[in-house]
Amino acid sequence: MASRKVRREEKQQDLFKFFQVDPTFWPYEPQIDELVTQIINPHDRDRFPGVAMAVRVNMQLVHLRCYGYANIEAGERISPDTVFDLGSLSKQFTALAVLNLVINKQIDLNDHLSKYFKRLPRYADSITIEDLLHHTSALPSYTDIYVASRRANEDWYDRALAKPDHWYPQMDLRRKREVTNKDVIQWIATQKLLPRAPDAEFEYSNSGYVILAELVAKVSGQRFSEYLRSNLFKEVGMNDTYVFDEATRFPAGARQIVNHAKCYNRVDGRFVPVGYTRLNYITGDGNVHSTIKDLLRWELGLSLFDLLGLCDPEEAKKQGEGVNIREILWSPVMIKKGKHVNYGAGWNLRRDKYKKTVDGKNGPVTTTYETRAEYHRGEWLGWRNYFARGSRWPVPKPGKNVDPKKVESLGIIVLSNADFGDKQFTTCRIAQEISRLYWGRWKKDNIMNNLNCG
Repeated sequence: MASRKVRREEKQQDLFKFFQVDPTFWPYEPQIDELVTQIINPHDRDRFPGVAMAVRVNMQLVHLRCYGYANIEAGERISPDTVFDLGSLSKQFTALAVLNLVINKQIDLNDHLSKYFKRLPRYADSITIEDLLHHTSALPSYTDIYVASRRANEDWYDRALAKPDHWYPQMDLRRKREVTNKDVIQWIATQKLLPRAPDAEFEYSNSGYVILAELVAKVSGQRFSEYLRSNLFKEVGMNDTYVFDEATRFPAGARQIVNHAKCYNRVDGRFVPVGYTRLNYITGDGNVHSTIKDLLRWELGLSLFDLLGLCDPEEAKKQGEGVNIREILWSPVMIKKGKHVNYGAGWNLRRDKYKKTVDGKNGPVTTTYETRAEYHRGEWLGWRNYFARGSRWPVPKPGKNVDPKKVESLGIIVLSNADFGDKQFTTCRIAQEISRLYWGRWKKDNIMNNLNCG
């Protein structure tokens, strides 16, 4: 995925064909259908915003279905081709772009920001690229600066969520000059001190991922949007996926506009379309737009790299030109004072072990299992998205590889164009409930029961 050799192999083999996915006949699981309908439309409304979702169990796609409306006003239903704003699900693509530069020896994870951004204050000498990836940079939040500098009122986001606005799906410029990534970096440069030293604590940072996007552009000599398109989306066959920034323009009737969903928020008991803010053109921390069909293709590719990296690490390194993709995407890092950060390359991480005892021919047999989850939510205005992956396998004897036939895995993607007013993050709740259909409600057996959907 991040190497030239791997890219060539992906291009030669269509993932849908490998997994025997038929785009003309999506599989359907009635239990999942009932569960989703109860959560997003319990009152059986005629028109409501909805979700697009896909569920993979082991090596099989078991469910892909869409519910509700992409555009309530026009009566357009959500389909597998409907485009959603992914919010922070975008971070995994930003991280992979950075890791691609690392693998190709164009940058090093231990490089300091000051090497690439000369105008940042002296603290840039202490912040590494790896700090940005894992949210340990201690950089200030650019949205906090946006308010503190009096560029916006404190309630700007709440106002955007309450005011009816039809900015989606055309997404036109509304000002001669919109806020861009370069503006964000200038804002950060005005903050001369950090609240604490880098590499000391985990604190989720959108600012760090905006800088990473600019780093990719600076090192590659391409716009960040073009780099992702040519080096990732095009190679994997994600033809309806793109980065939206201030330079993005689509002709009238383009799929990116025609198929884009509107975004809704629940205001006084009804769904109101919401859309424009001055920060809608910033990239790196968000602003990848995609379909459930494209993200399914992406998830299937990840599952192959995951299985190979787990069960045959040496072969994974050969195919990755010395790099095990699984390890660089989903490994926690150690920071100062021996603390672990359970955040990989754009993914939250969770790992655990448990034991299971069954009756054998000569008495009880106890097996130790290792289990792992990677997950992330994506939120901007009314967009509510969730991507979760889980796996579990018997721990092999020392010196032996994991048996691929004994690995169980789940991949669940849920995209939504509305905040349904749920106390929990609705799409996370849906993903968690689906995992229970296959792996049960016990936290020991089902690591996805530990996901925080609050």
